[in-house]
Amino acid sequence: MPFEATFTIAWRPTWRTRPNLEELVRERTIADAANVLVRQPATDVQTAQDTVNAMLGEPHRFHTAHYRLMRVRADVRLTAASHQILTQRREDEERVRRLRFLRDELYEHPSLLLLDRIERSTVPLEPRQVADWQRVARSVAASEEWWRPLLEQWELVGRGFTGAEMQNRALLVLHNALSALTQEAEPAEGTSLVGQPHLRSTG
Repeated sequence: MPFEATFTIAWRPTWRTRPNLEELVRERTIADAANVLVRQPATDVQTAQDTVNAMLGEPHRFHTAHYRLMRVRADVRLTAASHQILTQRREDEERVRRLRFLRDELYEHPSLLLLDRIERSTVPLEPRQVADWQRVARSVAASEEWWRPLLEQWELVGRGFTGAEMQNRALLVLHNALSALTQEAEPAEGTSLVGQPHLRSTG
């Protein structure tokens, strides 16, 4: 991210003068400052300015073969474009922090999200709205978990059962089916499936 800088340079030539000496002083000073600024974060302009001035004030930089620096001062600032980029970056970072907070504190707990919606709403929520918000919260909370496809299938199955009793019975059937599937997937104790021969009838 680029900086802008204004330099105040007091210098005098030595006895070994050369043509275009003023341009040489200016170019070397700007190049030295640029090498420092390129490593500085744009989030702290004051630190960047202090670092540049500390570097320019090093004793060995005041004596060269063609000139002698008397005083050097750099005033550093952000360009208009850099300031806009930095402002947008800060807003984006703050938005990401807020979204992560909402995910961790609300969408991980569907009941909290529902309470938040109730608190914000000026009219009572319809049962359909309550179910929709709970489903959204569950979907977000489960988005990175392996059992999300199971919840999606359960949503599809649950649409066919409008009564609470039928929904509970369907959930019990689903639980029993998963338990049976788990037992079938585990080999019986003391048996091995490795190296068993496969026989085929030839009729």
